[in-house]
Order: sequence, then structure tokens, then C-alpha cells
Amino acid sequence: MTELRLRFDGRLPRWLGWLEGRIVERQDATSCAGFVVGVWPILLLLWCLQWVPLLDDTVAAHYRPGWAARAQWGLSLLMVWLACLGLLGWRRRHEAAPQPWLVQLTVVPGTLGLLWLVMGHGFKDNPSPMLLLYVVVVSRALFVPRALRWAWGLSVASVVAVEAAAHWGVLAEAPLLVRPMFTGQALAAWWAVWVRVVFLVGVLPLSGVLFLLAIALGRQRRELEALARTDVLTGLANRREFMAQLERESHRQVRSGQTLSLVLFDVDHFKRINDTWGHPVGDQVLARLGALLRQHTREQVDTAARYGGEEFVLLLPDTDLAGALRVAEKMSAQLRCEPFEAQGQRFSVTQSVGVAEVVRGDASGALRVADRNLYRAKQAGRDRMVGSVAFPENGVSDPNSERRLVP
Repeated sequence: MTELRLRFDGRLPRWLGWLEGRIVERQDATSCAGFVVGVWPILLLLWCLQWVPLLDDTVAAHYRPGWAARAQWGLSLLMVWLACLGLLGWRRRHEAAPQPWLVQLTVVPGTLGLLWLVMGHGFKDNPSPMLLLYVVVVSRALFVPRALRWAWGLSVASVVAVEAAAHWGVLAEAPLLVRPMFTGQALAAWWAVWVRVVFLVGVLPLSGVLFLLAIALGRQRRELEALARTDVLTGLANRREFMAQLERESHRQVRSGQTLSLVLFDVDHFKRINDTWGHPVGDQVLARLGALLRQHTREQVDTAARYGGEEFVLLLPDTDLAGALRVAEKMSAQLRCEPFEAQGQRFSVTQSVGVAEVVRGDASGALRVADRNLYRAKQAGRDRMVGSVAFPENGVSDPNSERRLVP
């Protein structure tokens, strides 16, 4: 049976699943925690890298005196700040209310701190801008654009200010360094290592985030596709999906010559159920009928759908009229014995059924015949089944093939 539920294959590690959830939910507190989880390891690697010029005089010669230590102190303070805000966001993860102050205190320092460190080393001749691209992708995935306007606006202003200062000779292109990394000669040993490490620090997490975004977008796309094909109340296919499947199966019948049958179900006196017990009880009846349809049909073969209102339909490939009637009879018998309860009182539910066997791929004609048979079952007193073979001539059934089953 074709059963359309909002379930998707594929399992992610727990922490990746958590990050994906933050991307989808975009709740401020947890998004802030997610931002810190995504950015803090990058800052930690840079922090470890920046210890080298403080410990090695050969490497320190590449930096302006005292500036490497200042940059390391600033990076350390930034990491402590973000760690505190990340913990605060985690503690507030169950609060659904917007917390714009927490977002700004997290994203603005995180973005600007990394930007200034990158600009200090110069970003025209090394791979450090990839770190900025990574932060942009992470922040855009976790937050709505409105929440990022300050971080991005101040970042653009900082870049423009540094470029203007460098153009007028007020500031060097790489303020932290004695000279740029690339001077037209072979890279110094330290810069050869620094460039490779920064490249890997930027490209690997960025690739991972893009991969995670692709997974999240793919799942959302499949969820939307499922919603477009699924009846939410019963979990069955909706009418649109059923009609598409009916067309496919009718074409297949023409090619293969196999039998194909339709079964229409309609809950008897459903309006009376709603009027007497209320619409929630009516929804319970429909949901139970949907469950019965799933139980009595073949997975990945038959198609069960909610046709509209209290009407349901089954599409049964490789099933003749007699087989379809047996399926409908079992379902009707089980529904008749199903106990329903509301307001301390029990009541039973019955259904009328119209069955038609498709001939030579005339699915539309068979659908009309099944609907007519359903109407006849109701006219005959309800809680009945009427079935016939629907020959393609104007959708008229063969009178000799018609069967009425009365419980």
C-alpha cells in the first residue's frame, strides 16, 4: 500500500541532528548556542596557531612588536565571551520567546572579532577570507536576515574603513605584520604552514556546513512534497495523489493486461456523528477508518486515499472484482465491530461501498461506475456493497457482472 507519512530515511549523528534542528527551528536561544558550537572550534584552532609567534622569536619577527600578543589577548577574550553566551543560550533553549539582545551579543562580536583578526593578517593574498565565508554561511543558516543586519553592516563598514585607510597610507594592508605574507618571493616557512592550516580550517567546516544545509533543505523539500500528497488527518494519500496513481496504474494495465479494481467507501450517516458527538469524534472515526485501510491493503502495491470528506478510495492493482469485494467485505465487517466511545456512550459505525473493476485502462469510467455503485448501496439501505465490471463504453457497467452484497 502506498502510505504517505512524514518520515524520512537517513540517520545523522546526534550532534549533527541537533545542528540541523537549529537550522530548521531558528529559535533565538538555541540558534545562539548553535552559532557558538559552529564558530568556537575555529577560534580555538586560530588561538592555538597564534601561540607560535609568542613562543618562537623567528616567527615573531613577522609581526609588529607587541601586536601578536594583543591579538591573542583579544581572541582569548572573544572566546570566553562567546562561550559564556553559548552556555546562556543553551540554558534558555526551552524559551521560545524572541531574544534579540542575545542574538546581537553573540553574532556581532563573533563576526567582527574574526573579521578583525583576518584583516590584521591581510585578506587579499591568503585563504583567511574563507573563515569569514564560513561565519556568514553559519549565521545565515541559523538566523533570519533581519537579525544579522548589525553584524553584516558593521563588517562592511570595517572593511571599507580599512581599505580607505590603506589606500591613503594611514594603515598597512596587513596591520599585524611587518610585511605582507606574499612579497613576490617564496613564502617564509611559517607562512607556508599558516596558509595551509588556515585553508583547511576554513574549507573543511565550510564544506560540512554546506553539506548539512543540503541535508536540511532536502528533508524540508521531501516534507513539503509529502504534505502536498498526504491527507494530514488519516496519513493516507490525498485525492490529488490518488488521481495521479490511478492514471499510472491504468496505463500499466493497458500494457500488462493485468486486472485493476477501485473501491469507494463512504461512512454512513457521518453528519449525524458530527452533530451528535462533535467534530473531534468524527475525526477519530475517519482516522480509524484510515488505519483499517492501511491494515487491509498491500504495502507498496495498493493505494489508499481520502477521496474527500468522509469518502475513501482504494486502488487495487492485480485484483479482479471478486478480490476487491473480499477486501471491502473484510473492512466493512471490522469497522462494523469497531467500538467507538464518546461522552461515556458507545456507538458503532458502518460504511457503504461501491466497487468497480477497470477494463482496458478506462480508469475514469471505472471511477464513475464505482461512484454510481456507492450511490446504489446507499439507496439500498446503507451498510452494503455494490460491485460491477466497468466496461469502457461510456463508463457503463455490465449488468450481468453486477453484484450486491448485503450483510
